[in-house]
Amino acid sequence: MSLSHNGFLALLPFVRDEFALSRTEVGYYSTFFFTSSAVLAVFTGSVVDRIGPKIGLIFGVACLGSMKISFGFSPTYTVLLLLAPIAGIGQSIINPSINKGVILETPPAKHAVSIGITQSGLGIGGLVGASLLPLFGEIFGWRITVQISGLFALLVALLVYKYYREGFRCSGLGKDQEDQKTGSSYLKENMLYFLSNKQFVFVCLVGSILAGSSVGAIFSHYAVFLSEDLFMSRAAAGFGLGVFQIGGIIGRPVWGWVSERYLEGNRGKAISLLSLTAGIMFILPALLFGVIQLNLVIVYVFSFLLGFSVFGWGGLYFVTLAEYAGTARAGAAIGLGLLFNRIGILAAPPIFGAIADRQGDYNFSWLIFGVVIALSSLLLMRAQVTKDV
Repeated sequence: MSLSHNGFLALLPFVRDEFALSRTEVGYYSTFFFTSSAVLAVFTGSVVDRIGPKIGLIFGVACLGSMKISFGFSPTYTVLLLLAPIAGIGQSIINPSINKGVILETPPAKHAVSIGITQSGLGIGGLVGASLLPLFGEIFGWRITVQISGLFALLVALLVYKYYREGFRCSGLGKDQEDQKTGSSYLKENMLYFLSNKQFVFVCLVGSILAGSSVGAIFSHYAVFLSEDLFMSRAAAGFGLGVFQIGGIIGRPVWGWVSERYLEGNRGKAISLLSLTAGIMFILPALLFGVIQLNLVIVYVFSFLLGFSVFGWGGLYFVTLAEYAGTARAGAAIGLGLLFNRIGILAAPPIFGAIADRQGDYNFSWLIFGVVIALSSLLLMRAQVTKDV
């Protein structure tokens, strides 16, 4: 999923050149991609509770790969945007499948680190895609390159079909019991159950801000920011996005470990600390990049630290939702959390780009988003969200 999706985001400078797009139009891709994901997030989470993670992964990865192959045949950017929501359906079912699979396979004391490691797998795919696809794009063009990534996704779907076996070893429920319990739960009942808890909703709102800032704004604009504002080559800018992914790969399990080792499993405190760090990292480019002498080392170090904080939230966020819901409702809870995430992801890319278009660079975009993230962190700290959320 991550290689195919995030790798294509690293190819957006090529797409922009071919179709002569503005920064705002570049941001539309993520908005269109996550439209279907947002609409279907709760529904697909409940579906995963019924069909299990294996079938969900096979369908989701195959859908995403097929659409990426179709991207390569798009005659206009408008056609590409129309295909993006179909690809988003695939991602909509992949995320709850991944996280529920981990919950079923690991003991509760290891949930945060385990989901963090699994989320790092997404970062590894993004790293490979962001680092290699721009290089392939220079050689073969972005169309053939994105089709190669789509074919690779189809291969992964076949591997999941052949080798993945659902275990249910740590959930305390057998498969029949699991199906029976979730089969009697209606979507409306699940939503009322979760939305009645104000702290749960507040965590979802903070997740929306973090997702919009990282998956939305940075993934859509970071390669363009590095190439236009910092005058890096397109290949070097794509590698910068890859270094951002490395930071996220390491950050996800580390933040889970910090939560369990030093914060006694208090997910709220851990998410607050993470989001405050993320807000500071967003503000730094606005304050420093225009006044200090930059080189590749500084840019890549910043990219790593940015990824460690801004892209390290996934494991903590999903384990908080899953632990609140319990095994039988984990997919539905994660689906609702993804709905909040994707609302942020839908809104953030065009806003981040529109601010940059108005100002002539991304400086003010970084500042505004950084302040919003930092404020959300302070509000979450004040809310005193505990491990029981």
